[in-house]
Amino acid sequence: MGKKVTIFFILAMRAIVVGVAYYLVRGLPGLTSSFVSIFVGFLSFDLIVAMPKFSIRFRHLRDLLLVLLPRMSATALSLAGGLLVGVIFGGLTKVGLPVLAGAVLTVGIAYSFASNVKGSISSYVGLVSAVEMFDRIGRLGAFTEEWLQDLGGAAGQLVYSTFLALLLGWLVGIVIGIPTRLFLPRGFRTVKSSAYAQPLWMRSFKDVTQFGDDKVLLQVELSEDSALAYHSLAEVGLGRDLGVHVISIIRSPQEIISPRGADVLLPLDQLVVVVPSGQVQNLISLMKGRVLGE
Repeated sequence: MGKKVTIFFILAMRAIVVGVAYYLVRGLPGLTSSFVSIFVGFLSFDLIVAMPKFSIRFRHLRDLLLVLLPRMSATALSLAGGLLVGVIFGGLTKVGLPVLAGAVLTVGIAYSFASNVKGSISSYVGLVSAVEMFDRIGRLGAFTEEWLQDLGGAAGQLVYSTFLALLLGWLVGIVIGIPTRLFLPRGFRTVKSSAYAQPLWMRSFKDVTQFGDDKVLLQVELSEDSALAYHSLAEVGLGRDLGVHVISIIRSPQEIISPRGADVLLPLDQLVVVVPSGQVQNLISLMKGRVLGE
């Protein structure tokens, strides 16, 4: 399987996870059900894709179960905690607690609780369930004499639908993730592959800045006998003549970030620049210095 085909295959299977997860819970009440099912489906799918070793052999299936069960139970605990927080503060707003105070406490406590549950995959599952429960109770009319029944009806319906969505999301991610994992080449059996959008700290400088393959990042020192010394950036015209972009000037004990045209170059300055690869030698000759980093 070629790289592009493999990437398309992974993205297509993730899209199927979304579609199936949503389809299975579309009849359940509340936004929480759809969110939980889709989000957890993604998590379980990616978890299987990223497993170091996996096959349909019993020991690998057992390893999969050992990986999934703690995460499933921890996520369920986060979800339960969020629902409980929503019930408590939603109920308190019906008996006099200001809605603003109730909303702030619901969000803060639910997120703090979920983020401290060991093994929970996402604090947002608990947060969203708490907010949904709080809003649902807030939309109820004034409590009747059977207030416990009023509260229990809204809470019970949401608890049932949300936990069912959690279970279905895990199931969809696992069922679709297993055959996907078995068909993937070795280099794509990880969420660090090019099929996934990586966070900035995991991406190369070129990918983040999109400079392209024809540009080079250099740190070059300006020598004392360079003709550029004691002239401003505007005067030397590095950008105009060579297409050089000066990112910073390192001059002990400080560093000038994004220098302006009026900034003067001094001997022993270290320039961090992005330069077209074909102009590297011309730049070094002009500066009559040495390359310190690349």
